[in-house]
Amino acid sequence: MEPTASISINIDELHARLVNREERIAELEARLAEAEETLQAIRTGEVDALVVSGPDGDQIFALEGADHAYRLLVEEMQEGTVTLDREGLILYANSQFAAMMKTPVESIVGSNIQRFLAPDRSPMFSRMLASDKMERQRSELMLRASDGTPIPVHVSLNWLNTGGIQTICVVISDLTEQRHYEAMVEEGDLSRLILEQAAEAIVVIDARGMILRASEAAQKLAGRNILLQPFDAAFQLWDRDTRMDTARLLSAARAAEGFKSFEVNLFHSEKPHSTLLLSMGPLWTDKRELLGCAITLTDITERKRSEEALARQAHELERSNGDLRQFAYAVSHDLREPIRIVTIYSQLFEKKYKGRLDEQADGFIQHTVEAAQRLEALLDDLLAYTQIAEGPQSVDIPVDANTCLAKILKMFDAAIVEHGAIVTSDPLPMLRVNEVHIQQLLQNLIGNSLKYRSEAPPRIHISAEKDRGMWKIGVADNGIGIDGQYHQQVFGLFKRLHGSGKYTGSGIGLAICHKIVERYGGRMWIESETGKGSNFFFTLPGE
Repeated sequence: MEPTASISINIDELHARLVNREERIAELEARLAEAEETLQAIRTGEVDALVVSGPDGDQIFALEGADHAYRLLVEEMQEGTVTLDREGLILYANSQFAAMMKTPVESIVGSNIQRFLAPDRSPMFSRMLASDKMERQRSELMLRASDGTPIPVHVSLNWLNTGGIQTICVVISDLTEQRHYEAMVEEGDLSRLILEQAAEAIVVIDARGMILRASEAAQKLAGRNILLQPFDAAFQLWDRDTRMDTARLLSAARAAEGFKSFEVNLFHSEKPHSTLLLSMGPLWTDKRELLGCAITLTDITERKRSEEALARQAHELERSNGDLRQFAYAVSHDLREPIRIVTIYSQLFEKKYKGRLDEQADGFIQHTVEAAQRLEALLDDLLAYTQIAEGPQSVDIPVDANTCLAKILKMFDAAIVEHGAIVTSDPLPMLRVNEVHIQQLLQNLIGNSLKYRSEAPPRIHISAEKDRGMWKIGVADNGIGIDGQYHQQVFGLFKRLHGSGKYTGSGIGLAICHKIVERYGGRMWIESETGKGSNFFFTLPGE
């Protein structure tokens, strides 16, 4: 029975020890939690002490009662304050520095100050910490908040001895507002200088119509110093028969989203009035309240006179061109009938008397008939040339150049067969040109290729390609070609490089082509060498 009792006593002792151990663990956990709360309170400034992290772990240094007021003062400062060791470890940070860095205080204490320095300023601050001179140091640095925002600051470093440990107190002043103010001052000074030196007459008025700023050109235009003067007194502006005063300007400014322009007359007491272009822009506050207006006055008197003179010249030119067209019509009508009579009677005379007179008389009759025919063709070409300026300069419905080409080739069908010519073409575009004008261009150029052919059968190719928003059409042949010195001359009126013996014509065909192309805003040119064929190019608007 005794062994059994002994075992029972041992179990009771073990149970008692286990209960004591659990109570001890609970006590230690409570003390640990209390210590952690204390450390947290110290770090956040709730308890007057410092926590210094070192090689032996965290050490707590209690502050003396007299230091409490200073602790409160530091916490309430507008400047950021941190306490560092020589390695840059943050031992303490006030709430202002935490707000500046946009980081909670508890995550700042125990980290290194390098965390908040701009990379390019880190070496300089390290040299300041490592300095052997235990005296106050000042500098300007660039810090970076946790969201990356750059913060210009002024720092002041002071060496202290806290509880036998050497620390560095850093006072940090945020310079963001100061830099902003300096930039505003510089910008304002620059704006004032630009305004004063501007070549244009520029004035700035407030909501009452008083001139706050004025360029030298505005002072000169007014003929006197106009600063702090009413705008209406400085400039007597009229829009036709209505005074353009500040009431109208400010009313227009309130209704405008941006700049508005008016053409006004400026009346002077001692010289003729000037025509001005008034450009006005409203100046608003952040609350959408009108502060005033910036007004630019540009003297356009000479430009208006030039425009009026140009308009008069254009009117006179149009009237002159109309007279010339009427003259051409009249001449064509009045001359066509007698020329036709000369042609008919010359042909009748040739038919009746050819071979009955001598050989010389037959030659005279033939020359007379040919001259009458050429004169009739010349009248037709002149009339066509004058009619190019008639009608609209653009068309709403595009014309298929392929259809126009087919009509022209059908017209030359007999000549193509007779000379064994081969005519090829790229797919041609839709052109915004009068159909008659396209046909005139192709008729003249293909006709010239057939006329000025070489000994070889004519080879003619019509090409088409896009060229800077226009269509470039080319008509190439293997004819006799044209020497480079005549490339511009061939587009002149009545310009012919050959006599009428071998090659007939009036010398107006290429001039007509050139005038048609210019009418639609295009250009025409030639690439050719003697004996190597010709390539005429022209550009026209199209799809």
